[in-house]
Amino acid sequence: MSEELECLDRHEQNCTGPVERYESLSGTGTMITRCRVHREKALKRHEEIQERYPDSSVAPSWFDPAVAGERWDDNY
Repeated sequence: MSEELECLDRHEQNCTGPVERYESLSGTGTMITRCRVHREKALKRHEEIQERYPDSSVAPSWFDPAVAGERWDDNY
């Protein structure tokens, strides 16, 4: 008997398409279940975040260290 998968975002009540397992976009290796529509939304949001906060030692053009006295590529 196969397991019935539920979309993680089912509370939004607009699930469309098959619900499948996907690796989380955070890179933790956790498996997330989402329908096709919510998977596409999650991918779009992830791309927006990556564009705004790139994983780079070079600060994006919008970053101003004078605003909060911080550096972009700070070692913790």
